[in-house]
Amino acid sequence: MINLKKALGVIVSLAMTMVYAASSYAQSEAPEDACVKAGYTFGFFNGVLTTSYDANVVQYRLIAIHGKKGPTGEEIKYEVFYNATNGIEDFVEVFAQRLEEQNGILEERFELFFEALTGDGPWWSNIIAAIPEAADILSEFSDWQQTQGLELLARGFAELSTADMYADHRALIDSAAIEGRKMLFVAHSQGNLFVNKAYSYAVSKTSAAAVKVVHIAPASRTLSGEYTLADKDIVINFALRLDGDVEWANAQIPGYLLRPAGLNGQKDFLGHGIQEIYINPALAISSRVKGQIDAALASLLPPPKQNENESIAFFTATLTWDGSGDADLHAFEPGGFHVYYAARAGASGYLDVDNTAGFGPEHYYATCDAATLRTGTYRISVANWGRADGRTATVLIESNKDGVLATKSLTLGGSTGSTPTHHFFDVIVSRDEETGIFSASVGP
Repeated sequence: MINLKKALGVIVSLAMTMVYAASSYAQSEAPEDACVKAGYTFGFFNGVLTTSYDANVVQYRLIAIHGKKGPTGEEIKYEVFYNATNGIEDFVEVFAQRLEEQNGILEERFELFFEALTGDGPWWSNIIAAIPEAADILSEFSDWQQTQGLELLARGFAELSTADMYADHRALIDSAAIEGRKMLFVAHSQGNLFVNKAYSYAVSKTSAAAVKVVHIAPASRTLSGEYTLADKDIVINFALRLDGDVEWANAQIPGYLLRPAGLNGQKDFLGHGIQEIYINPALAISSRVKGQIDAALASLLPPPKQNENESIAFFTATLTWDGSGDADLHAFEPGGFHVYYAARAGASGYLDVDNTAGFGPEHYYATCDAATLRTGTYRISVANWGRADGRTATVLIESNKDGVLATKSLTLGGSTGSTPTHHFFDVIVSRDEETGIFSASVGP
């Protein structure tokens, strides 16, 4: 007969042994390195009329399509290289208003937009024959197009207010380069104007073999990689082509009435939206885009190591400013260490360079060594050492695990020498007691 008490004792003993073994294993397997090594940076450059929220939605779509691991099994870190410019909204809005003016007869007949841009066509001829008043719509829209429309359209692609956005993009590239990551940039519409500059900058920081670009509906003839442009993309093929030089269409999509809704549940009569057209799995064109992105990822080669002894950073604080002068990055580490130009090595990190001429960047790198990285609050501040009065200073915080955590710009006051008077962020580093894994978050 089984001795229940003895059996229970054996079960409890085994359970305790398993718990102890698991605990010992967890302790022995606690990571010695706080960082994820190498991998890929997948940067998305948004087009016109895209809010920050919408750009992030597209990023999540790209994650779902391409996954979090590259062809070599390394982690893909997705980043939004955001630009906040506007473009064709007024251009389309005026056309829609003209259509609505005929008692709703032509309301939402956006398939006429193409013919209106090119100045008449069979649809318009038939409609004018039946509704003579429609001739006034076409005439008024044509006049408006020639005077204001193209000006508004071109404005979205010319007056980019680029300084701050380029600075943010360069900071992201700097972090990716110092981490030894391969970089893939995917740009839609107006984002292609930004991606070409980003590509040139990235190649200057790493190697051309470690950087690739895929262009979607490029708003420029200048290309840094493969591209896809739909034949019925009205924004690029017709509206923009009238005012500039762009690439020719190399993919087909159905007409507006035959198009299935996109990933956002909407249809785009302009044939230009990235969710509605270019990554819409219901359209064949999405396979072309996916194939180009997958091929670019597979062709990327690791960048050359800049320093065999150099460790990537657990988190990075990057300072840039918009002109000449000497601004300085200051990091106050937990335990009281003050890292700045006169004391560039702390207990947990270091400052790479003291840029005294202008623009930056200056970086503070927190170590990946789990035995050295201190938990607690890292206070990130900036001083105007001299000649940087009125400059706009930008600080970007990025973690190796989660990418960009925060960015902020402030106007520098008068010279304060080595005393930082502009506080940007508190970076809080914590460690899970059970797993030993570090994390970083940002406070005000």
